[in-house]
Amino acid sequence: MNTPRILISIDLEELHVQAGTSQQPGLEEGLQQAREGLEKTLILLDRYQVRATFFMTSTWAQAYPLIVRQVARVHEVGAYGCMEKSIIEQISGSRVYGCRMPAGTTPDYRALKVAGYLYHAGGQQVRPMTIMDELYEIYAEKIRPLWITRLLTGGRDVISLRFNSSELAVSPTSRVLNPRLEGRLDSVLAYLQRKGQFMPHIEWLQEQLTD
Repeated sequence: MNTPRILISIDLEELHVQAGTSQQPGLEEGLQQAREGLEKTLILLDRYQVRATFFMTSTWAQAYPLIVRQVARVHEVGAYGCMEKSIIEQISGSRVYGCRMPAGTTPDYRALKVAGYLYHAGGQQVRPMTIMDELYEIYAEKIRPLWITRLLTGGRDVISLRFNSSELAVSPTSRVLNPRLEGRLDSVLAYLQRKGQFMPHIEWLQEQLTD
């Protein structure tokens, strides 16, 4: 049996709705929450030698260009939103192949193809990858407790998980956005490290296209 491929993706955006509320943070607060969550995320990824994919808005990239370039040296950088591609490429110094549309937004696959994207990394799919109007759609599931992860990933050739960096940050309004996610993520990554090989989305996609 081939070694399972594990795709971890993280959203970096400034308007993440807080868990348990209907409120969005202000711009400065949202940017800071994502940055705080990113710092914790990078520690965990480094601990388990994970090379991941970060989908970010142009607003976030413009606010933290040095951090974006630091991330791009190790991980894949993608766009969070359709029209972010050229800005993020300029800031990161790396080519952007993929994007992720915000939750609740139906992707216009033809428009994404015209914009120069190779793939979209969206919601849950029955199969790891489908083709929509000549654009590749790669599925992604939310980080779940370890026992559920073990149950759902058994026997899979590819495991694709996603979360928002702001979920790891302390929020002034709710105190903690998701107090258990950091520990959950730590245990899930430790388990997956023993199960398969971590790789960015574009490397996995290129592997599929050359097989």
